[in-house]
Amino acid sequence: MAQDHRILEPRIKGLSEPAVARTIMHRRTFNFEVFEREDGLWDVDAQMQDHKMQEITLGGELRPVGTPLHDMVIRVTLDQTVTIVAVESKTLAAPYLVQCKTINPDYQKMIGLNVLQGFRRAMKALFADTAGCTHLTELANTMPTVVVQGIGYELARRARMQDKDDATSNKKPFPLDKCHALSSDGEVARLYYPKWYKSKG
Repeated sequence: MAQDHRILEPRIKGLSEPAVARTIMHRRTFNFEVFEREDGLWDVDAQMQDHKMQEITLGGELRPVGTPLHDMVIRVTLDQTVTIVAVESKTLAAPYLVQCKTINPDYQKMIGLNVLQGFRRAMKALFADTAGCTHLTELANTMPTVVVQGIGYELARRARMQDKDDATSNKKPFPLDKCHALSSDGEVARLYYPKWYKSKG
């Protein structure tokens, strides 16, 4: 079968044109999809893939260009407090697939974790080193920011409706002070969250 050379084309845009010739060696991709369910819960589906851009032999198997070296998927189901109530994880491709995929049932230990409260610390305690799969854990550790982007707006909207009048709410908006652009003493806070703006002076 002829090789599809499109897989060798760089896909990351927006950076400066390289000053010297380059050969792509490796590609890692993360994909996330967030779903609102009819039963009031949320699903976050995630996938991580690694591709080598040259033919290699690993784990006693020849792996042609375009064959995933790693392919891990995980789904977490969240309630309205963004606490995990169900987990499904699978290892679809790995250098040592038979051995690698035996760790998947252990990720049921994620049930009960809140993805916005101490999540990464809890993940480290549960799945450090040989207690977990490096790649599944890395994939899961991206969940907090995905959840904020995926359902944060909807959760904030519901909270505003519950509070009736956002102007009288004493709950600081979730995004504030979570990154440099959303500092309470910054321009974004002054323009869009004036109640919570704190002058640097």
